[in-house]
Amino acid sequence: MSRHLSWLFVSLCLLTSMPLSAARDVLEEPVSLRAEADLIKAVALTLQHAITTSEQFQGRSPALRKFADKELKKSRSRLQQLGKRIPEQVPPVRQLAIAPDNEQSYVRAMLRNHARLVELIEHGLGLPLSEDIKHAMEALSSNAIAERAFLNKMEQS
Repeated sequence: MSRHLSWLFVSLCLLTSMPLSAARDVLEEPVSLRAEADLIKAVALTLQHAITTSEQFQGRSPALRKFADKELKKSRSRLQQLGKRIPEQVPPVRQLAIAPDNEQSYVRAMLRNHARLVELIEHGLGLPLSEDIKHAMEALSSNAIAERAFLNKMEQS
């Protein structure tokens, strides 16, 4: 029994000593949206997740390669714009819950990402937001919804 407890203790110590980004799934992290800055940080981290996922994708499907390339460009641009509104830099996402090893895993990962993005924005639109951030969030949300339709179609095929 004590051998099992000591193994458990060692495991917990190793887990807690891991970098935070390696020990968690950023799309499952709880978020408290109390102010505009909270929304911007949460959305920026979700965009960072999309960037990492798309960078790691090495699929052969021309449609998904094109989607991944567009996703990289759009997410980097949006992240740069949002970064101007928050004082600290968004940390890069190094560990993914779903590694994009093939087309199917990439589609699943991006569906999760876009669902989280839409969820954050829907909740965040209830906050008092500046007009430019409100418009940016609405555009992000409508784009994510359209992309989810494409990804759902790719998942079906």
